[in-house]
Amino acid sequence: MEKESKFTGGVFMWIITNTTIVLAITFTMGLALPFAMCFRERWVSKHTIIDGRQHEFYGSPLFLFLRTVLLLLFGPMLIALAFSIMFWVLPSGDGGDINVLGFALVPTLTLIAYGIFMAWLALRMKKWIVRHTRIIIKKEV
Repeated sequence: MEKESKFTGGVFMWIITNTTIVLAITFTMGLALPFAMCFRERWVSKHTIIDGRQHEFYGSPLFLFLRTVLLLLFGPMLIALAFSIMFWVLPSGDGGDINVLGFALVPTLTLIAYGIFMAWLALRMKKWIVRHTRIIIKKEV
């Protein structure tokens, strides 16, 4: 016999939780994003019951913060650096000092690299959240 699966969170607390998250992210200019993500996931897990078993999120916002900063800073920078070197070493057609085409393409390629990297980062974050969510077996609801 299957037990009940349900979400016990209310609309009022959902509004309060998400408003708090938006304000925290806005006032810290995004630095509180990992802390807000963990706060939200804890709230969702606390109110999620699947087959009569309570969920629990146990991820550390500090670890997620450090990981996010490293990924955001160094991943796309390496990609952009590779593109920059590739286009800046191309000889310019008129023998000028700088390769204008390469100079113009660097910001464009950097934005493309960030776009690709953000899709990959979103999946990595979801995998991290799932890895740090467990079902509490002792507490039958």
